[in-house]
Amino acid sequence: MTITPILCARRCGFYGNPSNHNFCSQCYQAFLKEEMAEDVSILSEKISSLSVIAEKDDHSMKIQKPQRCMACMKKVGLIGFNCKCGGIFCNKHRYPEEHACVLDFKSIGRAALVKENPLCKVDKLENRI
Repeated sequence: MTITPILCARRCGFYGNPSNHNFCSQCYQAFLKEEMAEDVSILSEKISSLSVIAEKDDHSMKIQKPQRCMACMKKVGLIGFNCKCGGIFCNKHRYPEEHACVLDFKSIGRAALVKENPLCKVDKLENRI
């Protein structure tokens, strides 16, 4: 039983080794370098995408100024009340009457009612000839 030598898979003229994926020693070293370069390029793309995500997170992690009531400038922290006029108010000034809100809530409510309840008209002379 004789073992026939296998030529290198890259056809360089030397004999290949089955433990080296049928490459000769020189071609196997080049193959490993190419694989390493592909792995490095994939890793560099992943790292660059992670750095972009980290930059986005850094912008969202900025320290915020303490929120204050727009009427009395009292620090409100977590219990600040948002108004539709765009301000943040303390417990004392949370109602529109207390902070002199310029927003017309009645017209907003009327517009919502008109939108939600369309006018239903029926032809009164339905049976006319």
